[in-house]
Amino acid sequence: MSAGRPAAWRNAWTMLALLIVGQMAMSSGSYLWGPLAPFLVAELSVSKAQFGAVQSAFYVVGALMAVPAGVLADRFDGRWLLLACLLAMAIPLALLSRASSLLTVTVLAGLCGLGNGAINQVGARGVLHWFPPQRRATAMGLRQTGNMLGAALAAAALPGLASWLGWRMAVLLVAAGAGLAAVLSGLLYRERPVDLDAAPGAARPGLKAVAGQLFSNRPFVRLLLLAPFIAYAQIAMTTFFVLFLTDRQGIAAAAAGSLLSGALLAAALGRVAWGMIADRFFTHARGRCLALVMALTAAAATALALLPANGPLIVPALVGLLYGFCAMGWQGLLMIVIAESVGIAVAGTAVGLLINVAWGGFVLGPVAFGALVDGPGYGTAWASVALVSALCALALWQPPPASRTPA
Repeated sequence: MSAGRPAAWRNAWTMLALLIVGQMAMSSGSYLWGPLAPFLVAELSVSKAQFGAVQSAFYVVGALMAVPAGVLADRFDGRWLLLACLLAMAIPLALLSRASSLLTVTVLAGLCGLGNGAINQVGARGVLHWFPPQRRATAMGLRQTGNMLGAALAAAALPGLASWLGWRMAVLLVAAGAGLAAVLSGLLYRERPVDLDAAPGAARPGLKAVAGQLFSNRPFVRLLLLAPFIAYAQIAMTTFFVLFLTDRQGIAAAAAGSLLSGALLAAALGRVAWGMIADRFFTHARGRCLALVMALTAAAATALALLPANGPLIVPALVGLLYGFCAMGWQGLLMIVIAESVGIAVAGTAVGLLINVAWGGFVLGPVAFGALVDGPGYGTAWASVALVSALCALALWQPPPASRTPA
């Protein structure tokens, strides 16, 4: 047994590497719309609002796919689902490189959302399969860095490639990357050949039983209810930080973009660091680690609310780093808390439901924050983030309520 353990440990890190590569390829496609927006708007001769509908189609389909994908992840081999997710991104992108109308681009964007809406469920279940509890949060944080690395790669490379080779070739290269990741997944990725919760040959529960199991699990329900409010803190930063810096702080757009880039890099670091902190200090109380994340987010949002106008650049830069490290570094930690609260048998469904519900914060958050900016101003808007984050921290710090799920 001791001889097999190192081999299993090596396999775990190999599988994690494949999940990270797959996430990077997926995110490169998911985030190409922003970097390529000027080229697509000019090529298709559409308004900004019409182009916004393209991105909406992508995210709406992804949200609709989240729960069904979670159910599939709980029932089928992760290798084939990971392969299918990446092909669901690669094939529509390859077709997009030949599209010539807004309708075609919108439909293909929606089809890309199918893969994007499913890959987190496959990845979360894969981490639970391969890693013991004392390593899972770190592994999930590492997997989540693939999201930020793919986004950064798209933002850095695609505008230059589109200027040099044309946007169609740039899209085709992203499609090729997703296709290559799909091939690697199909050839190399495996799920651990042991069901960690069920006895061999045990029957899988039906959808009604799964729903009953999830919604009678009070710790899971609590996390589900908090998810949109946790997401609000992230979307406020990614949507309004640059505008806040330019409008209220008098910072040039290029410098403001650099500060946002710094916050995104801090977020990538945070996704790993919070996982390591949770594994080291909060193995049996991960909810409290998430509470610490939200408490620091509340502090950073309070600093932004109180920031004097036209102050020195270093202050919003440092606050932005803290905000990014916390408010955008929680995803891997929340996913592992959710998955561990319900067990591996229904982890995919649980993560899919989490993504679906958290979308409420991503969809409604910018509207609420923007309305506050247009009314009382940025100070009130950031104060709302601080209040919501502080309330989430208080709720998460409390011991989880007893579940009605039978032992």
